[in-house]
Amino acid sequence: MSWFVLKAKKLNHFIQYLIETGIFPGLTVLVGMEGEIVFQNTAGFISLLPDKEELATDTIYDVASLTKPLITSFLAVYLMEKNAGSISIETTVKHFFPSFPYDINLRELLTHTSGLPAWAPLYLFGDNYRSTIERLPLQYRRGKRVVYSCLGYILLHDIVCKLGDSTFEQLAQEIIFTPLGLIDTYFKVPESKKHRAAPTEKGNNYEQRIASEWLKSYENGEYLDLANTYKWRNEMIRGETHDINSYHLGGTAGNAGLFSTATEIFRMTMEFFPSTASILTPPVLDLFWKKGTQLKQNHRTLGFRKNSGGITSAGKTLSEDAIGHSGFTGTSLWLERDKERVYVLLSNRVHPEYKTLNFDAVRRKLHRLLSNEIEAL
Repeated sequence: MSWFVLKAKKLNHFIQYLIETGIFPGLTVLVGMEGEIVFQNTAGFISLLPDKEELATDTIYDVASLTKPLITSFLAVYLMEKNAGSISIETTVKHFFPSFPYDINLRELLTHTSGLPAWAPLYLFGDNYRSTIERLPLQYRRGKRVVYSCLGYILLHDIVCKLGDSTFEQLAQEIIFTPLGLIDTYFKVPESKKHRAAPTEKGNNYEQRIASEWLKSYENGEYLDLANTYKWRNEMIRGETHDINSYHLGGTAGNAGLFSTATEIFRMTMEFFPSTASILTPPVLDLFWKKGTQLKQNHRTLGFRKNSGGITSAGKTLSEDAIGHSGFTGTSLWLERDKERVYVLLSNRVHPEYKTLNFDAVRRKLHRLLSNEIEAL
């Protein structure tokens, strides 16, 4: 299939508007069909401070929570398949860590239905994140609600390491990166390639604020001083994960930390389609597409959000069987199984500082305009 040129005036005008109004410095867009990249383009800048630099097609992005489906859930499902007979989707966290106080299972962690809180500044309490999570009360009855939880994926990080008897980074390298021939995908960007990495925030001002707010409500503010004594980053963050729970552990805690390019993100997504997968078997792949929640709305699969009802409010929508995910730094992807189609949007919207805005609405409009353009061809 040959590459095509999009003549999307509405899409291009919207992207330029977002750049000019400072929503993000720049944007990389990629569309794949039937196992091939059919469109890729960049607009804007890789950085604004300290210097203004043009964006390139090989820019390496901090993709934040895209780590969850592309790496953490993939490794968890891979290791479950390898240990079939002794481990299943219903296996509880207690099976791996007997001290864990709740009867949460792998399905609930993977689908964000565990009852665990959405987030906590675990790094303020030391390196043993699991012991801190064990002290936190559940926020709702497990299996009854979807509450997007980074803590659930941090637990999955520990389970993956236990099952694989290795470090998370090594397992990702051996099971995903090396077999797929990925050369620009990392948890720690080498110094020689940091100039290609899109910088994120200058310092951790936003994280420091939300950590302080969290501590006010935890144990009656008993640990409030932890936010004042923690060594926050003040420099422009580049080639190091923006997420501090991951940064504090040296690169990733399973919830974030992945760096990659648009083309290598696309290569990883090919492993979720039966026709192009080379690592997992088709029956197991179905877990990423099949609803794993029995709720009326906000459906989840293992690692992804399900598109039930469409993600747009007007115009054409993605297929109802589409799955997707987004990342805090300004990234998102959607996969359509019936059309074997992939949409990748990558930006560093937190550069040079975090801005309070409804970025989900921006992502939805970008995906809608892009999918409308593809459907019109």
